[in-house]
Amino acid sequence: MRGRGLESLAALSLVVAAVQCGRHAAPGAAAEEAPAAVAAVGPMDAREADAWRRAKDGDETDGMRLAEQVGCDVLRARADDAALRPTALRTMGFCRDFSELPWLADVASSGTDADAVLALDAIVQQAARERRPVDPEDASELGEGCRSLLVLARAAGQPRPRRMRAVRALRMLADRGCVKRADIPPDLDVK
Repeated sequence: MRGRGLESLAALSLVVAAVQCGRHAAPGAAAEEAPAAVAAVGPMDAREADAWRRAKDGDETDGMRLAEQVGCDVLRARADDAALRPTALRTMGFCRDFSELPWLADVASSGTDADAVLALDAIVQQAARERRPVDPEDASELGEGCRSLLVLARAAGQPRPRRMRAVRALRMLADRGCVKRADIPPDLDVK
């Protein structure tokens, strides 16, 4: 009996490690990494599939429900599926923490224009929430995400709409201590 318990614990550890490794993969990550992240969260059941279908239309209430039902790590893993990606990005604005901020910032910098706009809008939506204490793990991801957004905001070669949204997000995140207001480029008129 004890041996099976250890085997189950080892199997669970492998699943957790797979999820953790896939959490912050770049949007252009190798094709073999995407199935691993999705496999780690498992196949969708009928209830989850229905939540994704409802949230696809962009209704805010359905997006909140999806984020609450599956969590941000599952949204991130399912974003590897091109058909679910826009819904996942839009829905990440309802995440309660900043655990996926580094990945969203990476999508904002290197994703397609449509994905970048959705990722930046999700970041702005998260930043607009009332400030509250965050987990210590969140603090490192918040800092990493803000550094990536600052690089994007300063990158003259990036499209102006991306840079403007990055500046807007950074201004909203500055009170969380992840970026100094003086470091945010002032040359972009954000309205």
